[in-house]
Amino acid sequence: MKAIKETPIARSLDELDKINGEFYRSLSKEDRLFVKERISHFNESIQRILINQYQTFDKPYNANSYLRKTVETLDALIPEKIIPYFDASESELRELSEENAKRCKRLELYTHSHANRNVTGEKPVNGNMALYDECAQFVNGYGINPPELNKSVNVNGAIKRMQDKYWWLRKLRKVLRRTEEKVQIHLGQVNSRKGKYCSDNTVKHRLIQKELQRQMLENIVIVNENNESFSLAELSDKNVSNPVNRKNELMTRMAGYEEIAKELNHKALFVTITCPSRFHSTHASSGDRNAKWDGSTPYEAQQYLTDMWALVRADLNRKDIKLYGFRIAEPQHDGTPHWHMLIFLEQHHSNEFKAVIEHYALREDGDEAGAKKYRCDFKDIDYSRGSATGYIAKYVSKNVNGANLDSDIDGGNAIEAAQRVEAWASCWGIRQFQQLGAGAVTVWRELRRLKALCNETKLFSDIFEAADKGKWADFVTLMGGVFCKRNEQAIQPLYKEKLDTETGELKQSYFDGIVSISLRGIKLGEKEVITRVHEWRLENRGTRAA
Repeated sequence: MKAIKETPIARSLDELDKINGEFYRSLSKEDRLFVKERISHFNESIQRILINQYQTFDKPYNANSYLRKTVETLDALIPEKIIPYFDASESELRELSEENAKRCKRLELYTHSHANRNVTGEKPVNGNMALYDECAQFVNGYGINPPELNKSVNVNGAIKRMQDKYWWLRKLRKVLRRTEEKVQIHLGQVNSRKGKYCSDNTVKHRLIQKELQRQMLENIVIVNENNESFSLAELSDKNVSNPVNRKNELMTRMAGYEEIAKELNHKALFVTITCPSRFHSTHASSGDRNAKWDGSTPYEAQQYLTDMWALVRADLNRKDIKLYGFRIAEPQHDGTPHWHMLIFLEQHHSNEFKAVIEHYALREDGDEAGAKKYRCDFKDIDYSRGSATGYIAKYVSKNVNGANLDSDIDGGNAIEAAQRVEAWASCWGIRQFQQLGAGAVTVWRELRRLKALCNETKLFSDIFEAADKGKWADFVTLMGGVFCKRNEQAIQPLYKEKLDTETGELKQSYFDGIVSISLRGIKLGEKEVITRVHEWRLENRGTRAA
């Protein structure tokens, strides 16, 4: 950390500083230099929070001790290279992305020129692997994980990614938003008393991002071989990207599952699963720091729940307990996710299912205070007293757009709460809704793209009619039932290799050179129905108008 000297110019700037000037003038020269030295590398928002907290202490020694420890913690969280870009504009991030991509390309020249030198040991140096390692080290300096080598990502493809400015742009956006939010959580800005679910900065960045996305969608046009064109914004408004459409589809599918459950006399359960105390940064009632918090992020908490559920599902499979329903991931006040699940299963499996959930939910720190009461909760749904779908509807609304809610579940403004939840999910990459069990929604959506069928089998026609009329219960039943395995369902998605219409050759993925596969339609046995009949290209609206 560079030392800061108090020059006449610096003192003059303090006099002119309307925000922090009075604070700095109130300090002794030694404390003033100490504070500036510690916080000057942070952006204005973080500096303001640190100063506000510094001022809560009655003695300079305590204030300086707090500042030293806090800054040490923050510096350990933030990759040094991204600190200057916390407040970067979109254009600045694009410039940085382009420069970093060029840097990785320059590494290629250097690495290949040295690849055959110093070849010692049992294994000779592989030029491409050496380049991958060099680029990966550079990428890590920004807190970004390099592309992981696997069956679908080869070493050349991984290198091409790190040499691509758009790859860098996506990664930089993610790491900046998550790192800043991590800092905000450590500074106590995400809780019931400050910013519920996520920080105000994250909400602001998300709203700006969505506005930029909307502008892009309106400016890009897709054109088919018949010269028919639509803006991406028009298409987005018609599919499940539109919150209204997404909510309507979710409620349709949930209501369909409930219809099936009633018909088969299946048990309906509302299940809530929460994380151990170590994932919670603050207490709900006071907003004070939770002493048990180990620094885990909402993303890590979501991974914990995902891993726990995988163990649950494996155990249920061994016990031959089948289920279907929906899972909703939503934030608690401090951003820690918890899951609400609407589960349907056979009546005689209910108690054993609860026992399995409880076992895995309490496996970690199950003896801590409140674990047995809050870690997992079960509510038996009585169909005679109301709809199971209605029971979960408020959670769907809260996590989509807040529509038709007088207030947030926690008492706040419903629309604002939905915005904060959406910003939270976007920041941490958390999937809010997940269907459990039967019903291929891909097939459902592809069938709904079709206007009509010609000379198809009765089964095919009946399934199409069910999807076309929005009858999820009939659709699932005709596809094979709620417990039918995906690969055994009547209709399967149809994936085909993509052809280059100009050359007639198979298209390959840009990075890895693997033949590209895309969804083209559906199939029943050997019968194939193409639902995506057009070939589309992207054009800029301005260019097309010209």
